[in-house]
Amino acid sequence: MSRNKIAISAGECVEVHVRVLRAVGFLRCHAHGHTAYRLCVLAFTTLYLVQECVYAYVVRGDMNKLSRVMFLLLCHVTSLAKQIVFHLEADEVDALIGAIDDPAFKVESPQAARLVEACKTRAWRVEAAYAGCAVVTCILWFAFALLDRAHGHPVEFPFWSPVSTEPAYFFGPVLLYSYYVTTLVGIANTTADAFMATVLYLCQTQIKVLRMNLESLPERAWKVSQSTGKKFEATLDRLLVHSLHHYRHITCVAESLQNIFGGAILVQFGIGGWILCMAAYKIVSLSVLSIEFASMTLFIFCILTELFLYCYFGTELSVESSYIAESVYLMQWLFSGPRFRRSLVLVMERARRPLRPRAARLVPLSLETFLKILKSSYTFYAVLRQTK
Repeated sequence: MSRNKIAISAGECVEVHVRVLRAVGFLRCHAHGHTAYRLCVLAFTTLYLVQECVYAYVVRGDMNKLSRVMFLLLCHVTSLAKQIVFHLEADEVDALIGAIDDPAFKVESPQAARLVEACKTRAWRVEAAYAGCAVVTCILWFAFALLDRAHGHPVEFPFWSPVSTEPAYFFGPVLLYSYYVTTLVGIANTTADAFMATVLYLCQTQIKVLRMNLESLPERAWKVSQSTGKKFEATLDRLLVHSLHHYRHITCVAESLQNIFGGAILVQFGIGGWILCMAAYKIVSLSVLSIEFASMTLFIFCILTELFLYCYFGTELSVESSYIAESVYLMQWLFSGPRFRRSLVLVMERARRPLRPRAARLVPLSLETFLKILKSSYTFYAVLRQTK
């Protein structure tokens, strides 16, 4: 492997998410006019949410219409929560992206480079599949409205409109407005989720790199001391300190992500069950061969993926960090001095407390939480079906 390949930057893992989030007006960019663009996007998404709330109030007596708007309304609430965080915590988000690209995350071996490269590839695949699924869903909703209109059926949009959409000159602009906002929200929401999941995955990858470095610490110290002529013990201490700085930087990145987006993730978890419930309530009344059924299936898949990404990568990070003490023990510490061994005992004691990312420091990002959300969603759905 070439030297350039080894010097892969960890920042490349989130590069695709950063570009998309800036393009949709969520993430700050210092380009001229981008601040005004972000404010316009925020105004559009907020206005659309208000229109959905008004529509939900008007049709509150019709459960079919209410379920049609509620799963979209709740989804837009979670998206708006993340959008507000990107606005209010813009400096902290920029600092987080900078920390990811810090030299502390620089890899020094071909094996470590392969791990970071795999993280980058996976991030691109998740972004393409997840955001692509959201775009296809919005296209199907757009096509469904056009087909209904072409067949002479009345089209009722799931949001309040100040004008009647019966005339063609009003129907077209309202349809395009709905498609623009829902697609924008879909891409931004899924990309924000993929960004946070990738940061968790990157922390897990860096812990794998850290474990490899710890396990090979004496061997690397011996090679360096032989090539530089420095004392073995001094080199060993220096490499251990470097590994500790690496671990500290990993924990800082994970904690920064939790501090910035913890509240938004908690909102996602709190509302996620209701979104699935409303979507399931709506889909059971649709024909399996209809376009709307296909779009609702994709929508439910997006929501499930949204919740699963946080819980899966949160679990993976916790499990991987719990192995650090084992990696410290597996190094060839028998050939080191008493002082270095005492340092290892302190490191192992600290490593006994694995990283456990949480939403707002309350709800753990774990697969157990994902199962609880699914169970609560089914409970809500069963109650709605019984009261229909």
